[in-house]
Amino acid sequence: MNIDLVIKKVRELLDSDKTGHGFDHVERVWKTAIKLCGEDKADKDVVALAALLHDVDDYKLFGQEYADNLYNAVRIMKDAGVVPEKQKKVIEIIKNMGYSKALKGVRPVSLEGRIVSDADMLDAIGAIGIVRTLAYALARCETVVFDKDVWPELNLSAEEYKKSGRKSDNFINHFFEKLLKIKDIMLTPEGFAEAEKRHKLMVDFLYGFFDEQRLDDWSAFLSDFETRKKAA
Repeated sequence: MNIDLVIKKVRELLDSDKTGHGFDHVERVWKTAIKLCGEDKADKDVVALAALLHDVDDYKLFGQEYADNLYNAVRIMKDAGVVPEKQKKVIEIIKNMGYSKALKGVRPVSLEGRIVSDADMLDAIGAIGIVRTLAYALARCETVVFDKDVWPELNLSAEEYKKSGRKSDNFINHFFEKLLKIKDIMLTPEGFAEAEKRHKLMVDFLYGFFDEQRLDDWSAFLSDFETRKKAA
């Protein structure tokens, strides 16, 4: 298996991305996933491949047909000489990870899949998650960063979540519609522990954001949101 070729091909596909899904994101997910492996008996080749390839067919970047068939991931693995058995495991992981899949109850079941899923989820939250979310909002020129009169939709289905042009779809609302929910869907103990730290950072950021604008109703909304999640 030629992992250097995999890295090269992924970089070629994603390096110009400005939405927060570029190679820098992939590289962080890869390194985090290897760290999450720890002493577990995970196949680190499968973990590395799934982490590196998890966004090369993302529907937001390449369309739904690529997301359904994983054309780029399959091609890259074949070019890199990945054996069919490992290819199958990697494809299974990628097909079952992602937030919109989680909304449907679809999650990776293998140890390797749970590790890569958690690594990807972790990169969506915390300090780097805030930066990535804002970058994505600004890359989509039609997206409003924040509108104090438009409240989040808290119980979106997978189809509603993926639908573009939703009135509530903006930078701040995205925290409530996705990011603040991620901690509770982590799949490994190590991933959950890290998610707790990153979750607190996001909550503190939002309280600061609302406080600086004297938006007491939004601060109260955040407090209630967090209280209800803890009680669930």
